[in-house]
Formats: sequence, C-alpha cells, structure tokens
Amino acid sequence: MRETKTKNGKVLTRTSTGYWTELYTLSDGREITAEELALRLETTSHTARARLNKSSDPNKIFRSVKQIKRCGNDRVDQNWIDGKNWYKDPLVKLMLK
Repeated sequence: MRETKTKNGKVLTRTSTGYWTELYTLSDGREITAEELALRLETTSHTARARLNKSSDPNKIFRSVKQIKRCGNDRVDQNWIDGKNWYKDPLVKLMLK
C-alpha cells in the first residue's frame, strides 16, 4: 500500500528514498510514477515523465524507446536513411534534379 497525499490537485506518493513524487493514473486504472516507468523502459526519468504528462494510454506509454546514436553534439536517427541505397530514394532524386 502506497502512502499518498494530494497537493495542488496532484496525487503524490512517497518513494523508497523518502521523497514525494507525482503518482500518475493510466486509462486502464494502473498507477505508476515516472521513476518506475524509467526503470521499466530503461530510460531517463525525464523521458518517462514526458510520456506520462502527454498521454494516459498504456500502449503509448509502454512502447519501446527510439534508439539514437550521438555524433558529437548532433543526434542522428539510425533508421533515417539507408546508407547503401540512399540515391534510390524519391526525395533524393527530386533534390538532385
């Protein structure tokens, strides 16, 4: 049983470290904190909190995290363009006309 309180219209729960954190209720009735979601998705609590603030749909919240690789300060999506057949893409052909 969680220790909860309400403050400014938000439901808060006490974490294992003793701090109060917001408790989110999903559309299917489950209750979860951003830290619990971050552990489950293996991502940061910032990403988890953003998902919980954006939607209450469990399918959107629990979907896998998009993997990116860092190239210096830039972030490049790994699935953005095929490195071997990029010139066959219709938008590239249009750009090169």
